[in-house]
Amino acid sequence: MRVIVEEMERLISRAGTHPVWGYAHCLRVHGLAEELARAEGLDHDPEALRLAALLHDVGLYRAYRLREGADHARRSVAVAARLLRDGNFPQLAARLVLDAIEHHPPGAPPGRSNEALLIKDAVALDYLGAIGVSRVLAMVGLEEEVPDVPAAIRHAKDLRHGLPDLLRLDASRAVAHERVLQMDTFFANLEGATANLKLL
Repeated sequence: MRVIVEEMERLISRAGTHPVWGYAHCLRVHGLAEELARAEGLDHDPEALRLAALLHDVGLYRAYRLREGADHARRSVAVAARLLRDGNFPQLAARLVLDAIEHHPPGAPPGRSNEALLIKDAVALDYLGAIGVSRVLAMVGLEEEVPDVPAAIRHAKDLRHGLPDLLRLDASRAVAHERVLQMDTFFANLEGATANLKLL
């Protein structure tokens, strides 16, 4: 299994160049998921967790993005299923990976495994704190709903208010609390320096 994990890592490190959901995001999600698993004492398959973290947004990458309308989680499941099948990844472990990918978006129904729970909370946490604000600012001009910096700040504030309530694990809520404080400090400083964002 280690060979396929290393192969997927090489693939995502090349294909995942997007500043918001690229390879660096996948590495942070994996690190957070492992941290949460340790804090909560949750059993999990380490290879399946790593692959789920690496592949959860693969459907967004230019090389795999389809023109048809399916949402990115479904596209990511389809791409990941093909990659895992081609790599002869064990079927039971592949199910864990695909379940975690399918259910990773915040607000989506929960998956059936610890891997899905860990990835879901880790993905949400990566939208909070200083890193979350930087990710949203990186969306400016790339995403329709974030055409400019004021829109990005509004979007980041929405995430700050909505995401903590979606977290399932106590350890996730503790991390979120710290990250929300970072965001609140940033927003207050920015608003003070820009006449409530009017000078942005």
